[in-house]
Amino acid sequence: MADEISEAVQIIRVTFDSIEVAMKVGSGGLNTIKDLCLFLKGMLDYEKSMGKTSMRKLLMKGGDLQVLQFQESDLKKVKKMAKKYGILYSELPKIHKDSGMVEIVIHSEAVPRANLIIQKLGTGSLTSIEDYMKNSEQSDLGELLKFFEKQKSGNAQTPSEEAADRAVDGLIEKVGMYAMEKEKVNIDDVREKFSIDEIQAKDILGKLTSMGAVENGESENTYKAVMDKDAFSNRIQGYKQLADRISAIQSYSNPSLTDITISKTLIAEENERAVKTRVPGTWGANVRYLWINKENVLDIHGGKTMLTFLDKEKEYKLYDEQNRVTEKKKGDELYKNHYDPVEMNLRQRAEKQKKAEEKQRIQQKLKAASEKKLAEAPQRKGR
Repeated sequence: MADEISEAVQIIRVTFDSIEVAMKVGSGGLNTIKDLCLFLKGMLDYEKSMGKTSMRKLLMKGGDLQVLQFQESDLKKVKKMAKKYGILYSELPKIHKDSGMVEIVIHSEAVPRANLIIQKLGTGSLTSIEDYMKNSEQSDLGELLKFFEKQKSGNAQTPSEEAADRAVDGLIEKVGMYAMEKEKVNIDDVREKFSIDEIQAKDILGKLTSMGAVENGESENTYKAVMDKDAFSNRIQGYKQLADRISAIQSYSNPSLTDITISKTLIAEENERAVKTRVPGTWGANVRYLWINKENVLDIHGGKTMLTFLDKEKEYKLYDEQNRVTEKKKGDELYKNHYDPVEMNLRQRAEKQKKAEEKQRIQQKLKAASEKKLAEAPQRKGR
């Protein structure tokens, strides 16, 4: 009985995204479990940013996980064999690009099939997730957990060097172009071509349907392209521009940021990325200028005024006419002493107007492309 109680207290239950996982403390103790919890949560967030759900599905099978390590040069072979043998896996982010090794996480139920992969490769190793955490070099584990922390705060990039939150959008564009090329695709085609699961394939094709790029075909899970490549490319570009603009201005929801308006008469200089604006209330020998990133600017009042924001906690550099830094001031001080308050719903109205303008612009481009196509059709037919 004492042994049974001792065994019971070695089991802890942890909940990740509504998934309860039972884990054995084992010889590594609670520190190993703590690192394991951080690792699993980091993987869930990492995959979520990539539009993937493999780790979540693995955890739904239970917490009994294994790590398969092999040469990076064998990655394509492993993915192909994993698909052939029906092995669900989650690929770990590659932190050390020069190590030549990569790891994937699988469930213990797939160990016999994973051993087949190792046998065919002639190399590779399998270890439990607990032993992987316990035996990892502390510096390597620390770097991995640090990567997840940065990724969570939006500062990290995916291994493909694209921002994580754009990975899914990029895949939508690729799948759309593939559909335009084939004219008709099904879910299995998309899964095979882009190495994604059925849920992802359905989600992406659903988004393409909402965009008007494809429509449901004659049979279930089949989709027919209803745009040509030029029209689809125009629509994607329009969405990208709108998404970039919205992404840049949505940061104002941060409580430390406050909206300000700046008359364009205060612009002293500008380049492709930023505008140099005179700080209101400064002039003559004491004139000061502030550079503002154009990504954070919305044009309002018929283009006569710029709507942007200041971070109250940030220290801003102020320049003179020769672009020399003369002093630094906190955003809160700048806001209180130099800029007028902005009514609360001004940004909402400006964003709504911007969206309407972008939508109208996209529709006009699509209409022009359609009219051009119709005009060229009789000429092609005559040939």
